[in-house]
Amino acid sequence: MDKIERLLVFGDIHGKFDRFMEAYQKAGFNSDKDLLVFLGDYLDRGEQPVPVMEWVMENFGKRHMIFLRGNHEQMFYKAVKEKDESTNLLSFLFGSPKALWLNNGGRITYSEIEKTGRKDVLLDNWLKLIEQLPLYTEVEANGKSYWFMHADCNPEVPLAEQEEKTLLWGRSLAMHPELHQGEQVIALGHTPVQALGYEAKPQWLQDGKLVLMDTGSFMENGRVSCADLLSGEVYQSSI
Repeated sequence: MDKIERLLVFGDIHGKFDRFMEAYQKAGFNSDKDLLVFLGDYLDRGEQPVPVMEWVMENFGKRHMIFLRGNHEQMFYKAVKEKDESTNLLSFLFGSPKALWLNNGGRITYSEIEKTGRKDVLLDNWLKLIEQLPLYTEVEANGKSYWFMHADCNPEVPLAEQEEKTLLWGRSLAMHPELHQGEQVIALGHTPVQALGYEAKPQWLQDGKLVLMDTGSFMENGRVSCADLLSGEVYQSSI
């Protein structure tokens, strides 16, 4: 890939469009000089999912912008694709895909989509987008290998051989950074750093080889965060 000046990565956005735009504008992404990777979880929990959807769909496929899939995209996809339209008590008790999504922040997303009067079009377009979102990407920059995925990985296994469930749902590295003894730099979202006892900013662990980017965007004291992995500079929304 062309030589890049900044390798930017965004953590989870979770429907917080205003916070996202503040961080994005601070970062000042330049497609001629920068590469920007999004770690997934664009919707759910936050009150502005539709503007986030529209922004992502408008920018997907643009030069030097990579959008990955998160577990919330996975939940959305399975919930909307679910053949059984039943909403009876049993399906909720036993965790249907719809129940899983709605009970994990999807309820506000669905409500906001309905309010637009364009529900069917938005759902269909977002489903088509999710189908194109990769689970991971790898970037070579300044002689180093950088791995990106939403949640977790096994650092000793090639990316193409990682388990989907680990990439989307795991928390092993976030909770046990010492498990990463490799040379590659790994950037993760999914696990809010506040839940691990850190303040709301990206965390460089394991001598900078593990970067935690989820700064609890939807929390009261949370932020949407972007970081340049080459310089360590951070761009964040206000709390």
